[in-house]
Order: sequence, then C-alpha cells, then structure tokens
Amino acid sequence: MKRILLTTLILMLNYLSYGQLSFTTLYTKEGKETKNIEEAYYYRELSLLENTQVRVIEKYIQPNKTKLLGTFPSFKEKKFIGEKLEAYENGKIKYKELYSNDGVLIDTAYYYHPNGKLKIAYKYPYTIEKNSTKVTDTLILVYHDSLGNRHLFNGNGYAEIEYRNSTVEKGNYKEHQRIGNWTGSFMDGKYTFEESYDNGKLISGITKDSTNKEYAYDQKNFMIQPAYPGDIIAIRKFIASNYSYPREAIQNKVKGTVRVSFVVDTVGNMVEMKVDEDLGFGTGEAAIKVLKKAKKWTPGYMRGVSVRVAYSLPIRLDMSGS
Repeated sequence: MKRILLTTLILMLNYLSYGQLSFTTLYTKEGKETKNIEEAYYYRELSLLENTQVRVIEKYIQPNKTKLLGTFPSFKEKKFIGEKLEAYENGKIKYKELYSNDGVLIDTAYYYHPNGKLKIAYKYPYTIEKNSTKVTDTLILVYHDSLGNRHLFNGNGYAEIEYRNSTVEKGNYKEHQRIGNWTGSFMDGKYTFEESYDNGKLISGITKDSTNKEYAYDQKNFMIQPAYPGDIIAIRKFIASNYSYPREAIQNKVKGTVRVSFVVDTVGNMVEMKVDEDLGFGTGEAAIKVLKKAKKWTPGYMRGVSVRVAYSLPIRLDMSGS
C-alpha cells in the first residue's frame, strides 16, 4: 500500500511541476525527514502560490487524511504565517492558531480533544513595532475535559496542559496566573515533578527520576539553554574563520545561505548534524565538517535535569567576488 502511495506522490509531483512549483517530502512520526516509504508517517507538499507565498499541506499516509494546512512566506522562510490548522488521524481538528506576518503566534489559539471537543484556549495580546511583532502576555481563557465539562473559565480554575514535547502540567489558575501546587511529567513520563507557584511566579520545584533521585530548581534555573563557550557569537566567528570553501563552490561563485541543524545532547556534544538547506558544490558537507571541529557546549537544563536541545544555524556564504 505504501509503495503504491509513493508512486502516486511521485506522479502527483511530476504533474504539479508543469503547472506550479511544488515539492513533496516524507516524514517519520517523530517529524524526521525520510526517503523510506516504509517508515513514513506523513508527507508534506509545498506549493508556490501566485503571491510568492507557499502553501503547506501535510497528509497522514494511512489513512490518507489531511494532517496540517498552513502558509510559509516563501520556500526559504519556513515559518508559518496566517492561519495554521492541524488535525488528528481521525480527521478531527487538533488545533487552530494564527501567526503574524513575521511568524509570531498571536490572537486566540484553540486546542481540541481527539473527539473534537474544545480542550483549551489561549489569548496572545500583541503589539507591532517597526514591523516586528511582540507578544505582551499569555492568557489562558478556558479548559474543558474530554467530556466537555468546563474546569476553567476566563483564567480562573483548574487545567491540564499537554505540550508537543510530551510535557504534561496540572494545576490551578487565578486571574490567568498559576497558583499553589502543580504536578506533571516530561520526557515521555521519564521524569515527574511538583512545583509551587505564587501569583504566577515559580517559588520552588522538585523533579524525580525513575529511581526517585531528586533535582531541585526554582524560577532562576527552571529552564537553562545550552551555551557555547563565548556564546553563540563565538561559534559564528569560529565557523567564519574555519569554514573551508570547496573549490567547485569558488569556481561557480556560489552565494547564499547554508542552513544546518544539530542537537546539543545531555553532556554538551553536538550530535545528529544535518544539512537542511544546501547551496550545492560541497557547501553543505563543508559546513558539517567545520561544526565537528567546534568546542563542546554546556548542556541545557529543564526543571533541574539536563536535556537535549535542537538548534538550527544559518551559514551565509558569498563567493561571487572571488
């Protein structure tokens, strides 16, 4: 069945290429790009619109139902603008979000249970300054359980929040602010936690692993991003000084941006390096090669536990004057 679908996708791509520019890519359930139809969970089709924007359509492979609808500003700017919709495999809406022209989540966002009932809604007030959108607050509006029973209204009451990174948080709000004791889990249940809040401020928290080992944290170290020695500017300077321009790229006067992604693991190593956007002529391979020579990072932490953090890094090249 999957092989038949892959053939259909290829034929569809070839057909669309005559009328409009379009690309189709396969992805695993974890969201990783793949060329193996046997491990593909959904596919994404990007199609150029008349106003240079790009229509984004994702569909589950089995069943062949729509997974996501949205818009990118262009093929290079892969951030959502305007309305973004995602659905469960059963066809029910999973969430509705609205993004500004610079890709910031704004206005009101709605999230639904798999049975189609409204689960939770947020309000994102915002301002626009010099064409840059800034969200001024995050306000929880309502929370309903899967039976439709309302537990929170206008920022007051109980809520259970599930994030896309498998984190679950449970507790009470008062006037949109977290209060009292909160509990939950993260990393697919590997860690559990208990926290205490006062008028939206985290006072203290304790994380426990499967062996009941405890990790204490508070507002200051609740979330710590990985750090490269000398900060992100230092790694940019390192790449600029050590990037080895491939001979073919120089000969063809290549100009543009190579985008690479990687994960900083729990001990600070850069792993799972890959080229997301390539200029060809060996420029992507050269980017990976220079990253492998970079220094080790200080790992990131979440609720007192070291965690893996994904990064995307643009490398701008200009050999047009060579």
